[in-house]
Amino acid sequence: MEALDDTAWNAASWCAGWRLRDVLAHLVRGAEMSYGSLTVDLLRGGFRPDASVRNAARRLGETPVPELADRLRVAATRRFHLVGASEGMGLADVLVHSADAFRPVGLDVEVAPADVAPALDTLWTRGRVIVHAVPQRGRRLVATDLDWSRGSGPEVEGKSLDLLLFVANRRQVLPCLEGPGVAGL
Repeated sequence: MEALDDTAWNAASWCAGWRLRDVLAHLVRGAEMSYGSLTVDLLRGGFRPDASVRNAARRLGETPVPELADRLRVAATRRFHLVGASEGMGLADVLVHSADAFRPVGLDVEVAPADVAPALDTLWTRGRVIVHAVPQRGRRLVATDLDWSRGSGPEVEGKSLDLLLFVANRRQVLPCLEGPGVAGL
């Protein structure tokens, strides 16, 4: 993260309307979140979860990137858990948003496929609530780097992280996926 320059940190991420620094801020906010800070964010966002998360990320996104990186480094030494969410959802948040930030600037997220599986299972079953979409509906997803598949219908094949991004409704990942189920997406 720290190797990127200001131009990259102010570039658009895969999250509509968010800069890369806002995505980093969102990860920091999630890692440091408590019930109290969650309540404050919800109050500020008019009890609309999406607005609350977006506003908190943009506010914290104005913090200098080195400070955000330091805060995330400190948080990485503790157990990460999103308040009110399953453990798999916290992992999904970190993996998806890391790709949201790094892929637009030509970098990738290095993660073992076995580490993606719990996040993929969580988003498969509960992701609609978070991403407000079910892009995988009517398709069978098959990981090419892991013994993992779910669903029925025309197959969509890809690396586990790419499938996670697809289930998280990141349409930017479609060129990385293959199979007859990709048609019509």
